[in-house]
Amino acid sequence: MSRKLGRTNNAMLGALREGRENKPVGESALPVSFQTRNARTAQVEVDSITTNPDQPRRDFDKAELTALTESIERYGLLEPIGVKPLPNGLYQLAYGERRLRAVRALGQPTVTAVVLDADAPADEIALVENLLRSDLSPFEVADGFARIIETRGWSQGDISKHFGIAKSEVSRTLKILDLPARVRSEYLQVQVPMRVLRDIAALKDDAAQTAAWESAKRTYAGADVEPGEGVKAPKTKARRPSEDPAEIAHSTLPKRIARSVLTTRDALVSLRTDPTGKPLADTDRTMLREMRDAINALLVDEPVG
Repeated sequence: MSRKLGRTNNAMLGALREGRENKPVGESALPVSFQTRNARTAQVEVDSITTNPDQPRRDFDKAELTALTESIERYGLLEPIGVKPLPNGLYQLAYGERRLRAVRALGQPTVTAVVLDADAPADEIALVENLLRSDLSPFEVADGFARIIETRGWSQGDISKHFGIAKSEVSRTLKILDLPARVRSEYLQVQVPMRVLRDIAALKDDAAQTAAWESAKRTYAGADVEPGEGVKAPKTKARRPSEDPAEIAHSTLPKRIARSVLTTRDALVSLRTDPTGKPLADTDRTMLREMRDAINALLVDEPVG
């Protein structure tokens, strides 16, 4: 397998963000490294598109898919999917499976798609696209890394360089694939943070991992967990979904994303009202500018009236 590496994920994700924020609807938002002179945007028949066997996302939340379907029905498809041509005249999905599922549910005969070259790295594109959206579960991220290692012969160091992730983080992420099967099967109902899964995976044997998992299931919602410290007792009673703030209850965003947005908002407000006195570092300003640009890009498509 080829071990030739493309641009690092820092550059790729930056280009992808820029493309999504600045390109009109219907144009490719992929990084330049994935765009070729033969790439084009076209209306593709939905029935001619086959699924991507390298899709890193394996679980699709029904409520989120319903919300996406309703959004596309109301506002149309704001971002094209990506496909690769196959020798038999059909197309293979490269990214955008939820969007394709929503379009199919609406019974639309065609969908706007970026048609990539036949040799475009679909597995890598799908992983980058989902990582950018923060759509993948920890197990799906680990599966994506493992699949690239197997199919391309990459090392953990290669993934670290290519995706801009510390090698130790890559190693710890892959380690969660060795957790007992019940942890993965129960994760969809519990969804503890990635760092907790990594800490559990670092334990020596299955019995210790299982015990830690049971503890995490009981305490994660209100736990104060730091890497390497395991799971501590919760400081506050875990909040039931019905107790979510009104902003989350009325949001059309996926619940986990809405909660993250609310937490980030509160954190930024606290910085303004309770300053540390230290000036912002250049990296801080860059992160905040990127966040501002991403928010502005989302609000551009906000319906008027």
